[in-house]
Amino acid sequence: MTSTIITLVRHGKVAGPAALYGRTDIALSAAGHNDLTHALNNLHMQTPIHHLISSPRLRCFQVAQEFSAQYKIPLHTEDNLQEMDFGIWDGIPFDELGDEWKNIEAFWESPHFMQPPEGESLTDFAARVITSWESLINNNKSGHHAIICHGGVIRIIIAHILKLDWRNPALFKQLQIDYTSCTRIEIGNYEKAVPVIKWIGFCDLNTRP
Repeated sequence: MTSTIITLVRHGKVAGPAALYGRTDIALSAAGHNDLTHALNNLHMQTPIHHLISSPRLRCFQVAQEFSAQYKIPLHTEDNLQEMDFGIWDGIPFDELGDEWKNIEAFWESPHFMQPPEGESLTDFAARVITSWESLINNNKSGHHAIICHGGVIRIIIAHILKLDWRNPALFKQLQIDYTSCTRIEIGNYEKAVPVIKWIGFCDLNTRP
């Protein structure tokens, strides 16, 4: 294999009610665990994975660890690929947020200007994700690298590769990144090669182009 292939895989459905799960270390539901395992198995059958990279959050790392052990694939965790920290909103079911809901709506309208209380700014979140991404692509050799992470992380990486404005709220409101979906990026093995996004958000790899 002469190119570097990177597949961004979002974790499965979590074992909890609808909420903003950032720093909250919630586990996957049984269905989410099975779906992520199935997605990784399909990915590995189509294009064998040489290296696994995972967010340290349980909803990513547990299946990554099991998959790594099963197939004897090297695994390392990357702290900077954790989801955004949503502060006092983090992990609280939406129907229990009360008056804070209006502030969350304001955040989604202008995430660059509205920082979650006691949480992380979008600027800091994007900076750590981009720093981690640049380090990964500069230090990894050819082969297939699967990164198990989060929806917000994947959106920031896509925006960075395409030189889009990651402050644009449309990135978070209108770009769907489903549970266990796969986004494929390839980088040629030649001087000044740039990352090319081959596909975004496929859940059934058998239907991709």
